[in-house]
Amino acid sequence: KKEIIAHSKICALMGGYTTIHRDFDFNALSGLPHSFLEEEYEKSSEEEPLTDKFAGSCHRDVVKKLLACADDIVVEGFFREYEYTVEDNDKESERMEACVLSSDSLRQIIVCFRGSMALSKSSLSGKEPSCILHKEHTVLIMPTFGTAYFGTPIEKRVFALLANLTTHKPFFDVVITGHAFGAAMATIAGMRYASSNSQMRVSCHVFGSPRIGGEEWRQMVHSVPNLRVYRVENGSDPYVSLPSSNNWVHCGHAIQINGDGTSVEFEARRFDRRPTAAFNNKKMLGFAKTGKGKVDHQIQSYDKKLTRSGDKWFADFREVKGNGIQANNERRTLA
Repeated sequence: KKEIIAHSKICALMGGYTTIHRDFDFNALSGLPHSFLEEEYEKSSEEEPLTDKFAGSCHRDVVKKLLACADDIVVEGFFREYEYTVEDNDKESERMEACVLSSDSLRQIIVCFRGSMALSKSSLSGKEPSCILHKEHTVLIMPTFGTAYFGTPIEKRVFALLANLTTHKPFFDVVITGHAFGAAMATIAGMRYASSNSQMRVSCHVFGSPRIGGEEWRQMVHSVPNLRVYRVENGSDPYVSLPSSNNWVHCGHAIQINGDGTSVEFEARRFDRRPTAAFNNKKMLGFAKTGKGKVDHQIQSYDKKLTRSGDKWFADFREVKGNGIQANNERRTLA
């Protein structure tokens, strides 16, 4: 659970930093040890900010949120790309970002994908014609995700940095995370990176992820032996039920967050394909705009429930029934 909380905080940082500085460049913090940032933050104040300490404009509130992600988090790189046409008046509307971090205590290299608000609001009705993911992976996915992911060179840049980092940190796992549209980008990236780097242990820990592809996509993801996918889904978040068409299915395992406040409980389902939120109907999108559905979709709500629930966590997958069998002192169960 500790690592899931760290990843939720990283997603919350990436999802909310634009309210502090719209175009903040995390490369200004690249390579700076957690202890150094902590010391400099304590020395600074609103009147004497961190700007003079680093290259670029470095805001205290961004550093504060970064320090809260993990005890030894370090920014390793940051990429921002724009996907737009000459007719577009605003490049900002289609930007994609990826921040690469590392943690010695977690022994992880963490990649967090973030899509712009315009991308997050893209049509996910499920009525659009499907598209092939890539010539290397000829499975069908939602065209919205394929266009966004391959519309910029962000994969090439992220994978190049990972190649360098994994050489210098050979015993670290790679974890790819993201929230909402970023979760879809993270899952595609995780599958493609794991497929081409069989020597690495790769995990996707994503929050509020929509369905990305069809049955062939699901089977392909599950067939990658060095890839583990966990989707965290919060209460009534309607985004996890999109697209609503039966042509699209989830992949990986699901961790469902139920309840609020001190009554939060966690439930895990192995290789789950069901829509978790009870909004698989025509009113789903309307519910997403107001009330509990809107709140539960926010990454801050995910982070708050994970952080404030203490030691509560799931003990086993829900589908595991009975006592199983014993073979050579090893417990074996059937899901």
